[in-house]
Amino acid sequence: MEKIEKIINSVFFQDCLEKNIIAENERAFCGHHFEHLLTTARLTYILLLEKGIPFISREMAYAAGLLHDIGRWHEYRTGADHAARSAELAEAILLEAGFTGAERLLIQKAIAQHRLKEGNPEHRSPLSKALARADSLARTCFRCSSSGQCNKFEQQPHRKTLLY
Repeated sequence: MEKIEKIINSVFFQDCLEKNIIAENERAFCGHHFEHLLTTARLTYILLLEKGIPFISREMAYAAGLLHDIGRWHEYRTGADHAARSAELAEAILLEAGFTGAERLLIQKAIAQHRLKEGNPEHRSPLSKALARADSLARTCFRCSSSGQCNKFEQQPHRKTLLY
């Protein structure tokens, strides 16, 4: 996965991850670190395979998962939606990694839509749907020591047991 290696090794990607870590230093709840991004990437691809969607490549699925929260730090600073900001920030990284214009557009749209609830009519691509679902599945809430204070705990698919 040559393009994914380029994303992971991107100085800009690493800078965004570092900004997330700094912004979440005192956060008791789930973080938006590399492990979360990688888990989301892997689950996105698995969900696409399960749905039998062959036209979205593994690299596209992984790119969407790895880049979906790179603007989280910006939301902490400004209150602006991190999904939209992550999609904007992803453009330069995707271009540098060698994705085509059509691939970049699909990936960025999926990133921008990853916070929409399942069933929302704005989801227009299988990648958008898979990324949104993978993001919620990427948490192991049943093992979290902060679950009692989490306002999203009851909506999380992994609140009782591991599903993926």
